[in-house]
Amino acid sequence: MTSVNGETASGLRRLCGLVAFLLALAGCTTYGPARPGESIYRDVLFAAPDGHKLRMDLYVPKAARPAPVVLWIFGGGWRFGSKGYHVNVRDLTSVGIAVASIQYRLSNKAVYPAQLEDCRAAAQWLRINGSRYGIDASRMGVSGESAGGQLAALLAATEGKPRIRAVCALYPPTDIIDLGRLYAKPGRLSLIDRLLGGPVEEKLNLAADASPIDHVRPSLPPFLIIHGERDRVVPLQQSERLFCALAEAGVETQFIVVPEKGHWFRLDNALFAEVSRLFQVHLFR
Repeated sequence: MTSVNGETASGLRRLCGLVAFLLALAGCTTYGPARPGESIYRDVLFAAPDGHKLRMDLYVPKAARPAPVVLWIFGGGWRFGSKGYHVNVRDLTSVGIAVASIQYRLSNKAVYPAQLEDCRAAAQWLRINGSRYGIDASRMGVSGESAGGQLAALLAATEGKPRIRAVCALYPPTDIIDLGRLYAKPGRLSLIDRLLGGPVEEKLNLAADASPIDHVRPSLPPFLIIHGERDRVVPLQQSERLFCALAEAGVETQFIVVPEKGHWFRLDNALFAEVSRLFQVHLFR
């Protein structure tokens, strides 16, 4: 079992502070105008579990036929975040792929598996209603960063292929039990404890269910995993273990370790090209 250290705990505190700061600025930085050859549909209601209205933003390329779609799931420790900030795959519209950036219930509103249920509801809504917006959701991929990467991997595991054709997970938590123990501290609930609704040692079955590593099987769609070499929030080993498990199960998998990067970074041109290639290969078939 990995033991927590000051550098890692400090990294988590910095992440939480960063996310809170960025959300405070969201009104100024979140949304821009539609780009040439693109239509945007904001705040489309797709579900209202227990009265919590959940919406998505749709970025759709203008094309002669409905476009395939990638579901984007934001990160923020399941506690913070917004569908409108840091949409890392937004530029997929430039290659003819729509992006659906979704909201889900945060852990201060509902505990796991509510977040996964919301992602599944978004995927199903797109399959039923996507054609009204120029989207062909029978050709769907999924992507997310950090907590969103964990949810993206779980969505692929629960939906399976061909309903989900490809997955790109950016620096995802993959073993919630291990990560929960890493951040466990007497008398204080970590972000993982809050996701589970209690200390991880009291929620081991639920934590296992929330762990993508425990859902690996040969029928999963292709994966691209991207992780920063110097990540002190979600250790690199979390992605390494998922990559090894997928490869051992015979799942088509690519793993990119980004030198000098920590947690929470934007895709540069080279990385975006890899993400774009993944979805073009598997969504245009």
